[in-house]
Amino acid sequence: MKLPIIYTLVSAVILLTSCNQLSKEEQEFDAIMENVIIVHDEVMPKMTELSSLIKNLDPKIDTTAVGKSHAKAQQDLKDSYDFMMEWMRDFSEKFPHTEEKLSPEKMASQMNLLKKEEIEVKQLRDQINTSIANAKSLLEK
Repeated sequence: MKLPIIYTLVSAVILLTSCNQLSKEEQEFDAIMENVIIVHDEVMPKMTELSSLIKNLDPKIDTTAVGKSHAKAQQDLKDSYDFMMEWMRDFSEKFPHTEEKLSPEKMASQMNLLKKEEIEVKQLRDQINTSIANAKSLLEK
C-alpha cells in the first residue's frame, strides 16, 4: 500500500521539477542576455571617465593640427557617450523587464533581436575603449 504512494510522490516531484526547467531556447536566450548585461556593466562605469575626458580636451582644442586632433578625440568621446545612451534606451524598449513566458514565435523573434544586441553592445564597448585610450594618449603628450 505504501509503494503506490511513494510512486505518486516521486512522479509528482518529477513532474513539478520538469515544468520548472527552462527549454533549450530559454537557456540560450538567458546566456546571451547575461553576456549582453556583462558587457554593459563593464562599460557603464566608464561613462564618468568619458565625460571627464571630454572636459579635459576642451582647452586643448584650437586651429592647429594638434588642436584639431584633440577636437577629433573629443568628438569620438561624445559619439561614444551618445552611442551608449542610445543603446540603453533602445535596449530597454526592445527588452522590457517582464516575467511573462514568451510564445515560441515571440521567443524566436526576441532571440534574433538579442543576438543583434550582443554584437552591437560589443561594438559599443570597443568604441568606448578606443575613444578613451586615444584621448588619454593625446592628453599625455
